[in-house]
Parts: sequence; structure tokens; C-alpha cells
Amino acid sequence: MENYLDFSGKKAVVTGGRRGLGKAMVLALAERGASVAVISKSPDAGNLMEEIRKCGGKGFYLSADLAQPEDRKGIIGRAVECLNGIDILVNNAGLQFQETAETCTPEQWKLSQSVLLDAVFDLSRQAIPYLKKQKSGKIVNIASICAFREGGWNFSYGVMKAGVVGMTRCMANSLARYGIQVNAIAPGIIRTDLTASCFEKERYEEICRKYPAGRLGEPEEIAGAMLFLASGMSSFVNGQTLVVDGGFCGN
Repeated sequence: MENYLDFSGKKAVVTGGRRGLGKAMVLALAERGASVAVISKSPDAGNLMEEIRKCGGKGFYLSADLAQPEDRKGIIGRAVECLNGIDILVNNAGLQFQETAETCTPEQWKLSQSVLLDAVFDLSRQAIPYLKKQKSGKIVNIASICAFREGGWNFSYGVMKAGVVGMTRCMANSLARYGIQVNAIAPGIIRTDLTASCFEKERYEEICRKYPAGRLGEPEEIAGAMLFLASGMSSFVNGQTLVVDGGFCGN
């Protein structure tokens, strides 16, 4: 039987891959033999390239502020030059404000749209010609359960993530004929720097009461879902959003 988790020879691009969910996905790909180009806003990669090398992978780092159209321009072409190709694009870069429909400012709305929606469209569109030429490829978009059950305090984030779910479906419909699968992952609350307050004891216990699993998630659990969608295991899965939330949305 084919070893679907062998990514040897595969070339992946991961946005927002310097920390959190992105970093977990980068290392999961590198550990399984993929070469990975990481795109992140920070001017330096920190220890990430060393971590990739330690797990036997090959990594490249490109600094770009994906909120800025000029920074996005040609960024996939630069990654392709580093990797000598592209097989997988993971659109993970993100940000989040605490606001409602009433308190969301025009600046927050525009920044959320630029990073969470425009960058996904722009980078995917840049990658498509390469994937079409080889008649294969995987695009994995990171959405959120906020696309389905936004709690009332992440308004622009929830709206844009709902847009990512819709974009994933529509993009998949037009690209399937070229052997390209486009899917999304909708994580629940996952342990990262940005969610640290959710893991403080009293708040954690309160939140977990809403999760049938009785706990919140770990970055590696999102990396596992990504590996499924980026591998041959999902060759007949297209336009779907895989909810990884310990049962929260089904509760």
C-alpha cells in the first residue's frame, strides 16, 4: 500500500509558518521529507530553519507582510525559485481583533480582509499556473469555526473566515478538472501564543465545558488534518472544510 505520509520530493509553501499552527504544519511536512518555503511577516526566521534541518527537512524563509499587495506581488514565484517547484500551498497567515459589528473600525475591517481573504485569493491565484502545468496540486486554506459559530467578539475575523470557506468551495469547483484539490480546515481553539488566555486554569475549565472532547486542541492536531488534505489520502476530497474542534460545532 502506498505510504501516503511520505512527502519526499514534495515542495510546500506555508504562510504564517513561523509560529503557532503554521510552525506545527511546517515541521510536520519537513519531518516527512518535504521541502518547505515559509512566508511570514517577521524579518527573520528565528530558530525555525534550524528546527527544520534537525528533523531532516529543507527549508527556506521569505519575509513578507501579506497585508500589503506589494509584498504579496510575485511572492509565490520567489518561493518556487527556492523550492524548484510547488506541490502544496497552505494559506495559514492570520490575525484577529476583539470587536463586534458595532465596534469594528474601518481600519480593522480592511486589515482583516487584506490578510484573511485577499492574501488567500492572491497567493492561490499566483500558485495556480504552476499547479495547472503539472496537472496536480493541493491548496489547503485555514479557516475557523468562527466561520460557523462566531462568538460575538471576533466580527471581522468570522466574516472573513466564512469567506475563506466559500472561496475554498468555489475555487475547488473550477480547479478540479486540472487535478488540483482545494480544501480548508476550520480549527476550534488551539494552543498557540494568540490563545494563551484561553488556557489559563479558570477560563480553560469554563471553555472546556462547551467542548464535548472536554479539552482544547494542540497545534499538532491541525497539522495532522493538513497532512491528510495535502496527501494522496484526500485525492477524491475537494471543496470541503474539515472542522477540527473536539465536537464544538456539533454540540
